[in-house]
Amino acid sequence: MKIKDQGFTLIEIMVVITIAAIMFGAVILAFPDSSNDRLKEQGRRFSALISLAQDEAILQSQDLAVAMTGSGYSFYRRFGEVWEVYLDKPFVNRVLGGGIQAEVILEGLSIELPSSQKSKPQIIIYSSGEMTPFSYHLINQEQSKYNIKFDAAGNLEQEYTSNEK
Repeated sequence: MKIKDQGFTLIEIMVVITIAAIMFGAVILAFPDSSNDRLKEQGRRFSALISLAQDEAILQSQDLAVAMTGSGYSFYRRFGEVWEVYLDKPFVNRVLGGGIQAEVILEGLSIELPSSQKSKPQIIIYSSGEMTPFSYHLINQEQSKYNIKFDAAGNLEQEYTSNEK
């Protein structure tokens, strides 16, 4: 009767280590590096979604709007005289998260943002492509800021300022 050695071969151990390294790398890449990276990501996402909503309003010949809260924003579309929440991707309700707070400036004045997602739209994007001019400031816990400004024609200006030491 032969007794077979028990244990793992070097090849088996190397395969397991390789698989574990690949999984660990995927998990690390899935998480933003810092709150400043999350701030920039949220700012870029918001800018892209507003520009996309402007294009959508023009293509669909339908007015769209954005309702912002201190912690997120929602898109709306007009049906007659009523604004309805726009739930088609990518215009789903968004939550900023990660300790990021928002501030909106309309006509040079900071407006108080409601805390609930059931707020009235503050920004209107007309089917002509014009929109309510506004500034949107995102601020994280380190007081870094991502400033976004849209004019009436939908032209965009963005600026990031960091308070990292």
